[in-house]
Amino acid sequence: MRCKREAVIATKHPTLTIQSTFPNHIRARYCYRPRHNTSLIDAQVFSLLREHALLPVAPKVLPPGTDILIPSTHPDAGKARPANWLIKKANLLTGDHVDRIMEAFARALELGCKPHIRGGERTDGQSAFHAGAFLKPCASKSLPWVSMDTLQPPRSSGPAAQQHSMRRMAAMVDLCLAIDSVLNTRGQNALKRHDPRTLTRSRRLHQTIRTASHQDVDYGRLQSNPFPPGIFDDITRVLRFGNLRTCVAISRGQAEKLHLDLNDDNAIYTSIMVLGKPEELWNSSRHQGHLYLPTLGVMVPMTIGDMVFFNASELPQLVIKLDEANKHRHTIVTTFTCAQMADVLEHPPAFCLPWMRP
Repeated sequence: MRCKREAVIATKHPTLTIQSTFPNHIRARYCYRPRHNTSLIDAQVFSLLREHALLPVAPKVLPPGTDILIPSTHPDAGKARPANWLIKKANLLTGDHVDRIMEAFARALELGCKPHIRGGERTDGQSAFHAGAFLKPCASKSLPWVSMDTLQPPRSSGPAAQQHSMRRMAAMVDLCLAIDSVLNTRGQNALKRHDPRTLTRSRRLHQTIRTASHQDVDYGRLQSNPFPPGIFDDITRVLRFGNLRTCVAISRGQAEKLHLDLNDDNAIYTSIMVLGKPEELWNSSRHQGHLYLPTLGVMVPMTIGDMVFFNASELPQLVIKLDEANKHRHTIVTTFTCAQMADVLEHPPAFCLPWMRP
């Protein structure tokens, strides 16, 4: 049964290159205006489209089951920025890949793992888990910090609470390693084929982060590396996500409202993996589960086993909400790197610590 499922999910597809019909100044608008008022993004985008008579024109729904490239029109595309606005690899993940991640996620939930960041105004549904090494320099955070979702700190005092915390933490690490195993093979191979320059940039940045932050990581209120000696001495080597990203957000049944991921590094791709059970496909007759990119004028079908790489900090985006009866069937894994990681390593702030300096 497993072999049959793998054959369905791992099928290769021809690549379709799509050029957006929208004017370049519409597509690239948010490349040059990265600090917009996030609470007004919905109104801003649709007002812009109406102004140029691009509404009520329906977005182009791209074909399902097809590998898709949308080349970037950014002036630095293929140089300092990714070569494509979007790369979609249909059915990239095998049944084993999907099962390993979903089983690890289910195990974490069974052990009582909980997200520590509540869903914001842009989300509708279950709050996402945010695991990985983050960096957003400020007066109180000048080191890479491991998220509380990763560490799952004790919820009370005493040895029993500490043991439960360690089990939850181990489950979150297993989830991270399951995601890493997919990105380290299928994810890297996809980028090597379609944008090798950005793949090289991702690997180089990740190596720099690991070298610079060796044993200098903020573990929050746990104060020090909580793992037993010799197991995970350097957490950044565990949270590598295929040497492509440093962070992951994972949620079951989450629907996004229109937004930009301004904290994602715009020099590399943010990626989405779509997970679920083949026997529990959701109703997509009204494009439920599709990725809508209004400034490109397209809807990208996303189903189980698909993987999408795109410029999440520059393209306003939303995932069309699933029907209430179907939302539990839909698990989204988003991997990214904080933009501030590269900024701090390349241009250390005045308050930087020794590891931040070149």
